[in-house]
Amino acid sequence: MAGLLASLAIRKALEKLSSYLAASLSASSSSPTSGRARQEKDLEDLRMLERTMRRIHATLHDAEQHWNIREESTKLRLKELKDLAYYAEDVVDAYEMNRQKVEALKAFAGAANHKRKYQQESEGLFCDSHTVAITDELAIKTRKLIERFDEIKYYSDNFTLSENDGEIRLTPDISGLQTSSVVFENSIVGRVKDKNNIVEKLLSKRGDNLASPVSVMAIVGMEGLGKTTLAQLVYNHPEVCEYFDVHAWVCVSEQFDINNITQSIIVAVTKEKCDLSEIPNLQERLVEEIKQKKVLLVLDDVWNERRDCWDLLCMPMNTTKLCMIVVTTRSEKVAKLVQTMPNFYSLESLSFDESWLLFRQVALTVNQENAPQNLVEIGKAIVKKCKGLPLAIKRIGSMLRY
Repeated sequence: MAGLLASLAIRKALEKLSSYLAASLSASSSSPTSGRARQEKDLEDLRMLERTMRRIHATLHDAEQHWNIREESTKLRLKELKDLAYYAEDVVDAYEMNRQKVEALKAFAGAANHKRKYQQESEGLFCDSHTVAITDELAIKTRKLIERFDEIKYYSDNFTLSENDGEIRLTPDISGLQTSSVVFENSIVGRVKDKNNIVEKLLSKRGDNLASPVSVMAIVGMEGLGKTTLAQLVYNHPEVCEYFDVHAWVCVSEQFDINNITQSIIVAVTKEKCDLSEIPNLQERLVEEIKQKKVLLVLDDVWNERRDCWDLLCMPMNTTKLCMIVVTTRSEKVAKLVQTMPNFYSLESLSFDESWLLFRQVALTVNQENAPQNLVEIGKAIVKKCKGLPLAIKRIGSMLRY
């Protein structure tokens, strides 16, 4: 969203600057020889500013509309471009104020007896009757902006990792793998209370919202905290399975593609392959399956922060008798965007006792109760460093298992 606001700001400033340049170019051919060198220099500064702003606008627009940025170096470069976009807007606004001052002086000089005063006060503010000059202060700001853009470009060209710097690590990211609703509940530690709380919230909202049949509960927490596991426990809870007519689980991840997500929901509901690809056809097909039914939908690992995309995805759900959507996300911003219930569910870390129990299950092959005391002490010290994160406990425990 910040990129979108910066993009809109610089586009607005660009429109102003382009209109100034068009007027200046038409006037420059008829301007007197005296002062033309300064005028040409001012115009060239404005042209350079315009070109720089167009490049910034194009980059910010593409980043907002088409990219999910992961690399920290790219995030830094975009942040610097956003700051530069707002600075460019300030420079153009300063030129606009300068132009308005000259226009006011021109109007004031309409009477002949004020002509001398007009000439004195407006000296240095304009080049001729058509063109407003850039003041020295504004020229300095313009050059500073261009220099900052060149600095960002230099950083991008010289400090970005490439194939020459080494091989891209191909170790699979477990957090990026597709998830499913399948869970082995006996192996889960410490989430009974959380499970019961969410089930109670879901089943207590049976058609409370008269304006819409759709209710959304967001589960929020950092990576590795067990959001997906908790959603699996809720999804497979006997009361939940019995209450809802239709159940669907979709792993969304970073790419919020409405077509693909809708297609995945259809496949989850029908248990059949779906060859449709266009959103109108997909939504019509989904409506056929869920209309006037009680639906439970889990959307796992959601990153989307655009309200319009979310609303479009949920359109078919409004035809249901009741639709409960459970969303898991690392982002509170996403949770606040989708949540319809009073508060999202913020997942806490495991307690030390729960963490130790989980570590013992994973790290010790047999005789957990009779483990050597020295291993118990080492294991507990390791568990403390895991800060109650189930994923960290399981990964380290599995490494130490043998």
